[in-house]
Amino acid sequence: MSIQFFSPRGADGRNMRIPSAYRRSVKWLPQIGDIFPNFAVDTTQGALDLWDWSAGSWTFLFSHPAASTPVCTTELGAISGNKDDFNALGVKALGLTGSTIQEQLDWHKEIEAFFDTEVWFPTAADPEGRLAALFGMRHDEEHKTWPIRKSFILDPQMRIRMIFEYPIFIGRSIEETLRVVEALQLRDRTGAATPADWQELDPVIIPDSRCELDVMRDFGVGSHYLLPYLRVVQGDAQGCRLTPVPLQVVPSGSACPIEQADQQ
Repeated sequence: MSIQFFSPRGADGRNMRIPSAYRRSVKWLPQIGDIFPNFAVDTTQGALDLWDWSAGSWTFLFSHPAASTPVCTTELGAISGNKDDFNALGVKALGLTGSTIQEQLDWHKEIEAFFDTEVWFPTAADPEGRLAALFGMRHDEEHKTWPIRKSFILDPQMRIRMIFEYPIFIGRSIEETLRVVEALQLRDRTGAATPADWQELDPVIIPDSRCELDVMRDFGVGSHYLLPYLRVVQGDAQGCRLTPVPLQVVPSGSACPIEQADQQ
């Protein structure tokens, strides 16, 4: 494989050396923050229009290689078995693969019998791989025809909030998917950030400079500094809960101590 100089430069200012086979034009690929495009597709639960179907819900859109394959079987079994957790977070799931609808329906029956659970979510047929190609689910160096295990988490506004990519022979973690959704929803409710390996009830990070009065208003407790740039709130605070209990109302006219000092 020949190596050629390519115009972009690295962090040190030098030209990057890119294999010539990789020098190709790339059309739009979904990125975090993008609005996910609408599409219509046939599924195991009938024809579906993504935006209409997802209206008001979070969405877990995922690709998998094919029906009646071993790793995919365990993934659909795991998603099916976590129905209550998906419902608690207000998340709908939609699978996408190249297998026909009938192949998927027959496979779902086997999954339901083996795992003793219902495949409660639709899976769509993309027989020619057009949607998979559009959404960056086809990686030719991984497999020439099958999509990889790519997942998108979309919020109710259809904005992409998270992207996962797994190779074909590594099953994805459904627990991690649910953990990320919970962290994103916590972020939306409170503005908090979550640290590495965060789990429910773990401390969360206050990433901004809001004053303690605002912290009390948002979380029901105060914060403390572990480092000058690492400020946390206990994870069992009312505002961190999946279904927060009503916090004590702080009068909107109350000014933060910083604001009061500025006014003096």
